[in-house]
Parts: sequence; C-alpha cells; structure tokens
Amino acid sequence: MAVIPREPLEWLNLFRQQMDEIFRYLSTLEGRDGLSEKESSPLVDIYETAESFVVEVELPGCQAKDIALSVCCSTLVVEGNAREEAGAGVNYICLERSTGRFCRAVEIPPGADLDRAQASYRRGLLTVVFPWCKSDKTHIREIPIG
Repeated sequence: MAVIPREPLEWLNLFRQQMDEIFRYLSTLEGRDGLSEKESSPLVDIYETAESFVVEVELPGCQAKDIALSVCCSTLVVEGNAREEAGAGVNYICLERSTGRFCRAVEIPPGADLDRAQASYRRGLLTVVFPWCKSDKTHIREIPIG
C-alpha cells in the first residue's frame, strides 16, 4: 500500500527517494564507464515519538568501525563498507545481501536537535536518535525585504 504524504515537504522527500531509486537502477546497468564499484543503499525505518525523531538503518554483517555517520545541514548521511566474509571454496546457492560500499541520506525535520543526536549499533541495526528541541523558537521565519 502506498504512503500518501501529508505535508508538502514530504512530497519532496518522496520525489527524492524515487529519484534515488532511478539513479540506483541506472548505476547497475552493464556497460557503464567510470563505475568501478557498485554502491548499495541500506534499508531504513524512520519514525518519531513524542520525545524524538528516530532513524534505524539495517546493516547486517557490518562492524561499527566500518560505518561513518555525519550530519550535513539537516541531512543525516550514513556511509561505509560492508565486507564480504566468504572464505575460499564457498559456492553460494543464494546471495541477496549487498557487500561493498553503501550510502544513505535521510532528511532530518525541523525541530530535531542535531547537536544532541545519539547513535548506537547492535546486532546489525544502527539506531540514530534526534531529540526534539525544547525551545519555543519557530523554525520558519519571515525575512523582511528592505
């Protein structure tokens, strides 16, 4: 079932996600020059509670040292490298998990406190929590034209 955005900015986020899917597909086409390494995009769950905005990223088989987290403007960027653990003589019957470089960007909504973000990584699940700002300061303000 499709999710119908409630806010105008959510429509833009949906559009961005669709464009990411298109570019991800185009990067997998054979015969493309300049792409030496395939990049995957891990699955995410995003939700909010009364206290915080939460992003959970599924990274099976990764180690915490292979993951880099950063916040640029109001975007959380998760990137790293998932290593392949197969030894010599392994013959896969089914191989669905991605290995190699991965990157995922998530827009953080206004009202989330970027300075107090906390991250934890346990059993293949990276959880990043952004508490809501407690101030009454508005996040959108008009700028007078002089």
